[in-house]
Formats: sequence, C-alpha cells, structure tokens
Amino acid sequence: MAGTVDPIGVLTRALDALALRQQVTASNVANAETPGFRAQAVRFEELLESMLTGRFAPLPLARTDPRHIATTPVSASAVQPQVVELTGTRYRNDGNNVDIEREMGLLAETTLRYSALSEVLARRLAMLRAMASGGQGG
Repeated sequence: MAGTVDPIGVLTRALDALALRQQVTASNVANAETPGFRAQAVRFEELLESMLTGRFAPLPLARTDPRHIATTPVSASAVQPQVVELTGTRYRNDGNNVDIEREMGLLAETTLRYSALSEVLARRLAMLRAMASGGQGG
C-alpha cells in the first residue's frame, strides 16, 4: 500500500531531476569528441515510481487503534536522482561512448517533459490559490 504523497513535492522533485538530466546530457554532447569520455545518465523515474507505488520503504507509522487509517506519509525529497555512467553502449576506438543522436533526442524529450510538468505544477498551484481565496479569483 502506497503512503500519502504530496503531489507538489513529487512534481518539484521531478522538475529538479529533469533539470539535472538536461545538464548531464548537455555535458555528454559537449564531450562527444573527447577521447576516453564516458557518457552519463540521470536515473530517477524508477525511484520515483517505487516511492509512489509503495516499494520505497520509509519508516511506517504505528497504528494504536484499528480504526486509524493505515498509511505512511512519503516525502518526495527522499528520492534523490542518481548520475550513473552509461554502460552497454558502443565505444569508439578512442574510448568515447557518446551517441550524439541519442543525446540530442534526450535533450528534446527532457525539454518536453519539463515543460509539461511545469504546466501541471502551475495549474495545481492555481487551483490551490483559488481554493484558498474561496474562488474569488484573487
């Protein structure tokens, strides 16, 4: 059973991870011709999914009464994006494994994801502002 999750925290953490991915991918592109350079990637989607589906194991809350709701609050800040070296990729004769086509595609994909999540976050915050103002638009 997944715990309660703050959607704004999840969106913020995902945006941070996508920004990191953009930096790492830009570094890969900048070093595409550097002999011996090993491409890196940012891993976070599966970590975030684990948190959201309950496979991430924070300390559980104690239930002192069977009528209490059985849930564990989970903080998105516990999920840290990981920068890892790409493995299983082809190496050129100079030891560089950057695939420029892959990296350019990843830059475009990351930009689209960041834009979409930014829009979702903006709408979520607008909804909260409307609720806080009693729907008075201000």
